[in-house]
Amino acid sequence: MSRHATQEHPAAERRRHERVDITPESEVVVLDPKGKKVGVLRSIGRGGFGMEPEKNFSKDDKAHKFTIHEPSEGIRIEVKARVLYSDSNFVGFEFVDLDPDAAVEVGIIIGKYYDAHHPKS
Repeated sequence: MSRHATQEHPAAERRRHERVDITPESEVVVLDPKGKKVGVLRSIGRGGFGMEPEKNFSKDDKAHKFTIHEPSEGIRIEVKARVLYSDSNFVGFEFVDLDPDAAVEVGIIIGKYYDAHHPKS
């Protein structure tokens, strides 16, 4: 009689899109629709982002509206995102209906911080 073990895979292995870490010193912030800071961006990828929140977010099906502001590049990206993971220190979001212009801007941020963490030889 054989038994098939079910293996749990770490979250990084389950992700469909690679994420790039963003240091707090980069000062990339996440704003609500009124322009109030709701968190500091800590990771971003094609599928979503993670932030250190200023307030608690609960995991529900609600699509939140945010602006991701990357000050050194002067980028402001308006996005809708849904909570995938939440605790008092970190919230992970997936993008909802990311439009092509916003996707290009997300790509610019990914490229900038990917290069910072993976210097060319």
